[in-house]
Amino acid sequence: MPIMNREKHFSEQQTITLEQALGIAVQHHTVGDLSKAKTIYEQILQTNPNHSDALHLLGVIAHQLGDNERAVDLIKKAIDLKPNFAEAHSNLGNTLKALGKLDEAVTSYHKALSIKPDYAEAHNNVGATFRELGRLDDAVTQFNKALEIKPDYIDAYNNRGHAQRNGKAG
Repeated sequence: MPIMNREKHFSEQQTITLEQALGIAVQHHTVGDLSKAKTIYEQILQTNPNHSDALHLLGVIAHQLGDNERAVDLIKKAIDLKPNFAEAHSNLGNTLKALGKLDEAVTSYHKALSIKPDYAEAHNNVGATFRELGRLDDAVTQFNKALEIKPDYIDAYNNRGHAQRNGKAG
């Protein structure tokens, strides 16, 4: 009798799909609750270790927490599973930039842009990296491309202003 009750209890439990769990994790991530988002991404990966979105976003959290080596590993795994994942290539660039690997970061941003040419954030990111490399004309060109795509992109205006003024801050 207890087994039947247990089976009935399990069958009444609500289950959610991995994509629903991912959506909940992204909501937590978006509002800055990295701990909850991280826990859910890790649970998704326990169920499906090859879930490219969970790997990518767990890598983004690692980057946000300053664990850039782990972030590179996780994001590269996501890219191995989904080679045309523009957002992952761009975030890999952000992580490589944080590690001081500016040329590799530029390569990642260019890969993102080859997949998604209208990706304003990637144009902005490569522009910021060009600025750090002292390639100010290239930086301004990238910020202008970002602004053509997304005219209200405040970060791109700010970065372009810094590049035009002196190539520092931003």
